[in-house]
Amino acid sequence: MHQPFRLVPPALLAFSLVLLFAGCGEKPRHDDEAPPLGPNGKPLPVLHAQDTFSDGKLVAEITLSRGWGKGGFKPAPIPGLPSPDDEDSEDKKITPEMIDALQHRRSESPLPPVMLWLKLTSAAKEPIKVEIVDFKSELGDFAVQPDHVTLGPGETARPDPMISRLGVTSTEIPVTVSLRINGNKEVRVLTLRPVAGDGT
Repeated sequence: MHQPFRLVPPALLAFSLVLLFAGCGEKPRHDDEAPPLGPNGKPLPVLHAQDTFSDGKLVAEITLSRGWGKGGFKPAPIPGLPSPDDEDSEDKKITPEMIDALQHRRSESPLPPVMLWLKLTSAAKEPIKVEIVDFKSELGDFAVQPDHVTLGPGETARPDPMISRLGVTSTEIPVTVSLRINGNKEVRVLTLRPVAGDGT
């Protein structure tokens, strides 16, 4: 395990904070209300995909839309890293883990985040147990939460939305979804495409 530095030289602390707040902060913009742009330079439309599992007993839908924020994103603070307004910053310890976190932040896309929603609807006549095993695409490999749901006839489950900061490079995005339904695993590839008539 890495050992923390005993004391941060003021110059190193200042350099680290510049990396965090200049390279990883909220992206400057002229219009705070501007939506994220798609790969064609136009506002990103809502993307949607749908397919069935278990011989039509379960309907899966995925929707992609803009995430939180207004044209940029502000990352969560790195634990232990002082802010520029911290009066005791010269006494703070900078660990190699903090440096790694700063470098990772700089590798993220400056594009606004997007949000993926999964919706599961039962078309069965009896309760079904569903485990969400995998949810993968070029936007990330997500751990869906909650990953186990039980649906009665006609019931719908909407797990927590998933946030991607990798940037949208296409308006056709295959998403591989693996579900275990009443103990039987099934895999489908749902391709996200623009919703017809969406003028976003």
